[in-house]
Amino acid sequence: MNVAGLEARIAEKALTEEATVSSQTVWSVITSLTSGGAEMLVVNLNREFVKAGWRHHVIALCDATELGNSETTEAALRRRIEDTGGQFTSLKLPKSRNPLSAASPLRRLLRGEAPDVVHLHTARAVPMLALSRYRGPTCLTHHNSRLSFPRHIFPALDAYVDEYVAISPETEDIYARLSKRPVTTIPNGPGEDFAASEPRKSVGTPARILSVGAISEQKNYPLLLDVARRLAARLGNNEPPQFAIAGSGRSLEQFRAEAERLPNKDMVRFLGERGDVPDLLDETDIFLNTSLYEGQSVAILEAMAKGLPVVATDVPGNRDLIAHGKNGLLCPIDNPDAIAESILTLVRNSEIYSRLSAGALATGKRFSIGNTAARHIDLYRRLISAS
Repeated sequence: MNVAGLEARIAEKALTEEATVSSQTVWSVITSLTSGGAEMLVVNLNREFVKAGWRHHVIALCDATELGNSETTEAALRRRIEDTGGQFTSLKLPKSRNPLSAASPLRRLLRGEAPDVVHLHTARAVPMLALSRYRGPTCLTHHNSRLSFPRHIFPALDAYVDEYVAISPETEDIYARLSKRPVTTIPNGPGEDFAASEPRKSVGTPARILSVGAISEQKNYPLLLDVARRLAARLGNNEPPQFAIAGSGRSLEQFRAEAERLPNKDMVRFLGERGDVPDLLDETDIFLNTSLYEGQSVAILEAMAKGLPVVATDVPGNRDLIAHGKNGLLCPIDNPDAIAESILTLVRNSEIYSRLSAGALATGKRFSIGNTAARHIDLYRRLISAS
């Protein structure tokens, strides 16, 4: 090899080593690897972080099956993380997720890899990380407009968390009222797989309605079954809309049994946890959200990015994304007849349907996973610099 070639090899090696040294590591800590909104956000952010030169390690407190979620979906999401350059580890904690039980496995991880910043996506992980003796920059996102823990523990959280991330006005308000730490607002964004080139024109026959979310109290699926029952009674012999629910949980079989007791037992299908939500949305006419509350629903953002009008309960989180009569329809949470009537409006009036589809698509384009990731990286750099 001549001198010029040798110098070029040395320079290339130096650049590679410099990039390796300058790249930084972020840990994203979640409850388990499922297709929930917070988890899908972390999976989608993984690709963007790696593209930006960060090392990204997703850490789950427990296996999906421990919480009644799909092992198949967990495996598929793990492959997505690893195939795009990230790393995944489950601490395999029991369902109780006692903080003491997490300290030892976290310490072992810290001996092998020292993260530059840790982003907690569950407040339960705060005492676990504190007991692990990690003392680097830490931020926390609570992904709902309703707390899942007592508000009086915020002083304890503030003692360890450097900054909170709000995903919506409601979550920002929670931090402003209860915490003394800084808050950065970073809206969620749909993944790259969720995009439509043009609005939908009309509803198919039968109308296809999709809901996405874990089988949980928050998602309020008894209301959905009540809406289906009232639609069936109202339509009589006419062909009713077909409902599908993509999500899993310990009550899945119970809800399947309840759906089979409807006058039309095939009217509502519980699909279980699915990894093909983009395809399901392509085959859907209307997106339905019956939640009791939301933070900022990734599922709604994904549906809008696909150009789907959304019918949703008028609750915190939903009303920040849905402008009634422009990109969807908001309905009182205690009025299943209003939800049924809203669905029928979209089914029967193609002009309203196409207008709301265009509005949904416009809203969806305002959000992107690339922008969400860039703002997270700006936060991480600032926290690392401050530390």
